[in-house]
Amino acid sequence: MQLTRAADYAVRVMIHLAGLPPGSRASRSALADAAECPEQFLSKVLQSLTRAGLVISHRGNTGGFELPEVHRQSSLLQVVEAIEGPMRLNVCLTSNAACARVGSCPAHPVWVRAQRAMADVLANACIADMSREELASRCSLT
Repeated sequence: MQLTRAADYAVRVMIHLAGLPPGSRASRSALADAAECPEQFLSKVLQSLTRAGLVISHRGNTGGFELPEVHRQSSLLQVVEAIEGPMRLNVCLTSNAACARVGSCPAHPVWVRAQRAMADVLANACIADMSREELASRCSLT
C-alpha cells in the first residue's frame, strides 16, 4: 500500500503553507517549487484541497493560495482524505455488505485494528506541528 503522489504533494503544500505567516498567500508556481512538484500536476492537487475547504484560492494579481488559520491545525488524515477519499485498507472495511465473509473471516478483525491504528497515527499528526519541525530542522542546518 502506498499513498499517491497527489497525497504526498498535498501534504508538502500544506506544511509549506503552515510555515508562512497567517494571511499570507503563495502562488501556484511557488508552491510547486516548495513541493518539488510539476506545476500542472499541482493544479489538480490544489483544486482538491480548495474543494475540501483546507485552502483558499484567490484570483487576480494578488492571488494565490492561503491556509486559513483554522486549517493550520488540520491533521494529516484530513489532508490525505481530501485527495484520496476515505482511507480503507480492505474493501470489507467500507461496509458490512461489501464482503459476505465479514462475519466469519479471521482476517477481518486484523484489518479493523490496522485501519484504526493507521487512522489514529494520521489523525494525530498536525500540519502546524510538522511545519514547525521543518522550520526547526532548516534552522539547525544553518
